[in-house]
Amino acid sequence: MFGQCLLIGTGISIISSGIYAGITHDKYDLRDRKNEYITIFTIILFVSTILVYFMNKTSESLVTNISLEGSNISPSLNNYTKPPF
Repeated sequence: MFGQCLLIGTGISIISSGIYAGITHDKYDLRDRKNEYITIFTIILFVSTILVYFMNKTSESLVTNISLEGSNISPSLNNYTKPPF
């Protein structure tokens, strides 16, 4: 699961870094900006991977709490979702 989140985070980082490079490109600026692009890529990679991991984990736990019982087609919730009264 973390590998999939890392792959999605890498895709987000590549797209975001490409957009940043396209927006900030100046043909009259002769500086080498590879270090700046690598830094932006790594920051976006780290943040997006962590966010996707936590968001994916919470949505998965909501889905696994619902189970189907035998021939009954309607889903029933487990005992932890019943009110205390």
